[in-house]
Amino acid sequence: MGKGITESTVEEIKSRIDLADLISSYGIAVKHAGSSLKACCPFHNEKTPSFQINNSKGFYHCFGCGESGDAIKFVQKMEGSTFVEAVKSLASRCGVEIVESVDPEHGKRKRLYALMAELAQFYHRCLMKMREAGPAREYLVKRRLDEKAQEDFIIGYAPNGMSAMVKWAEKYGYSLEELESAGVIKPPRDARDSGYHRFGSRLMFTICDKQGRVVAFSGRQLVANRNSGKYVNSPETAIFKKANVLFGFDKASGFIARSPRREVILCEGQIDVIRLHICGFKNAVASQGTAFTDEHAKMIKRVADCAVLMYDDDAAGRKAAIATARKLLAMEMPVRVVSLPDGADPDSFLIENGPEALQALIDKARSIIDFQFETEKSKEEGSTSLDALNRISKSLLATIASCPSAILQAGMVDEAARKLSLPVVALSEELTKTVAAAKTAPLPRAPEPMDVESEIDFDGFSESGDEPVPDETQFEDVAAADRHSPSITEFAFMEFLMAREYDADVEKGVSEFLSGDVFASDFARRFVDTWRDEVVKGEDLFAIFAENLSSYEREWFDKIYLGAGKTEASAMTAEDILRDFVRKFWVDRLKRERNSIPSSSGLEGDMKRMKLSMDIKRLSSAAWTDVAALIGDLKKGEK
Repeated sequence: MGKGITESTVEEIKSRIDLADLISSYGIAVKHAGSSLKACCPFHNEKTPSFQINNSKGFYHCFGCGESGDAIKFVQKMEGSTFVEAVKSLASRCGVEIVESVDPEHGKRKRLYALMAELAQFYHRCLMKMREAGPAREYLVKRRLDEKAQEDFIIGYAPNGMSAMVKWAEKYGYSLEELESAGVIKPPRDARDSGYHRFGSRLMFTICDKQGRVVAFSGRQLVANRNSGKYVNSPETAIFKKANVLFGFDKASGFIARSPRREVILCEGQIDVIRLHICGFKNAVASQGTAFTDEHAKMIKRVADCAVLMYDDDAAGRKAAIATARKLLAMEMPVRVVSLPDGADPDSFLIENGPEALQALIDKARSIIDFQFETEKSKEEGSTSLDALNRISKSLLATIASCPSAILQAGMVDEAARKLSLPVVALSEELTKTVAAAKTAPLPRAPEPMDVESEIDFDGFSESGDEPVPDETQFEDVAAADRHSPSITEFAFMEFLMAREYDADVEKGVSEFLSGDVFASDFARRFVDTWRDEVVKGEDLFAIFAENLSSYEREWFDKIYLGAGKTEASAMTAEDILRDFVRKFWVDRLKRERNSIPSSSGLEGDMKRMKLSMDIKRLSSAAWTDVAALIGDLKKGEK
C-alpha cells in the first residue's frame, strides 16, 4: 500500500466505482450479452468481443489475451500509472478522501510545481508578445511549428537578464530563493553582482513529468555562442530527476496504452517528438539527449508492449540505439529500428515526405538483431573472417542475453544464427555461457569509508603507487590506448559531483582541497574543472563538455550520469564523503610521486621517499583538521 492508503480505503474506492462506466469512459463500447457485459479488448486488437466485465464483482477478464484485473489494474494499464497513482485517480473520481502521512517537504514541492507551471505560461506569453522574442518566433516559423503546437507544448521565450525575472517573481509572490531552487536563476551574491538568468534569450521547451506537471525547461540557443551550449537544461531539483522524465510521455502514455499495438516510438529531440505528434504519431517520446535509463525503460513498460527506435543514423546514434534496445529488452519488450535515409531526422523527414512515408518505414522497421548485425558488420574490413565473426556474434549475444524472455531469446537466436550462417545449437550454447558470465560478473561498488587506522591501498594502486594497466580493448582505436581510463575512485567521485550539480558548498571544498594535480586521469581533471565552472557560472556547461568527447570518453560520461548519486546511499554527509575522497586522492597522488623517484637517486631519494611515506601515513590516519593543514602545506610546496 502507499503511504496513508489503507486496505479498507482501497476496498471502499473499488466498491464505489462502476467498472463498466469506468471502462466506457475510455471510449470503449460496452455491450450487454445476456446477463454479462462485453467489449472489444483494449489491450489487443480484436473484432469479436472477448473482454468480459463482471460489474457486481468489479472484475474483468479477456479470453483472447488473458488480461484480467479490477478497476485499479485497469487504470494502471490504460494510463501507465503506478498503483498509488491509480488509487488516487479513482479516489478523486468517486469522492473518497485519502489522508496521507505528513511529508514536511510536500508544501515546498507543491509550491515549486505551481511556480514552474506559472513560469511556463510566462515564457509562453513572452514568446507571443515580446519584441525581443522576434528571433524565437522567426525560428519557429522556419521550423514550421505553428501557434497551436506552441500552445500545446507550451513553447516559450526567456527574456534576457535578471530584471524581468525579478519583476515576475514580485508580481506572483515568489522569492529569488524559490527561483533559484527551481534552477532558473543564480541570485546576486553581493552588491556588485547582478545575478544570472540561466535561460536568458533562449527558446524554451517545457518539460513535464508523466502526470503532466511542469518540472523543468530546455532552452535552445538562438544566436551562436561558442562559450555556451546549444541547449541549456534545468538542473535536477526537488521535483525534477532526469532519469525519471521522458519528453512527451505525459501526452503519449494514454495513447500508447489504448492503441492496439501498444507501441512506443523513441527518438532523440524535442522538436522530433513535437513533429511526430503533429503528424499523428502521438506515441512518440524522447530522452532529450541524455542516456536512456533503466527508469525510462520501466516507465515505458507500464504502457507499451513493444518499441520502435528512430535515432540518428550515425555512429553515436547507432550505438545509443543498441544500448537503449538492451534496456527495453530487459523489460521483455521487442524492439525494432527505423533507419531514416540521407541523414534525416523525424522532423525533416516528415516535412519533406509526409506521415504516410514515415508509416511505411515503420511498417518495414528492422529487428534489433538485423540492425545490430549490419552495424557491427560495417565496422569490419573482412566481415567473413573468423575473428570478425567472433566479434559480431559476441556483440549480438550480449544483446540477446539482456532479455530474460525465453520466447524472445529463441526468436533472436534463430535470426542471429541465420545472419551469421551458424548452427542455432552453437549460438544457443554460447548464449548460455554469456548469460552465466553476466550473472557472475562483479557489480561496481560505491567507495567505502576510509580505514583511518592504517595505510591502505586504494582502488588498484599498489603500495609502490603503480596504476593498474588499462585494458586496451576498451578503446575504439589504437591511438587512444595510451590515455588511461579513470580509476574506480575517480569514477565514484565524478558520480558524486554529478549528483550535486550547482552545489556551492561542495564546490568550495573541491576548490580548496583538490585544485592540485591529484587526478591521474586527464578525463577526470577536465570533468572536475567543468563541474566547478558550472557551479560558479550557473550554466549547463556539461552540454558543451559532452559534445566534444571522443566515443570512449562519452561511454565514461554516460556511465557517470547513470551512476550519479550512488554515494548518497551512505549514511555519511556530503561533507564527510568529500573529505573521504580528498584523503584518497592525495594519498594516491603522493604514492605516484613516491613511485616516480628513481632507485638510483641515492640518499636524497631515500629521504624524499621516507618523507612521502610519512605524509601518506598522516593523510590516512590523522584528524581532518591536521589533514587540511597538511594539504595546505603540500599545495604551497607545489607552487
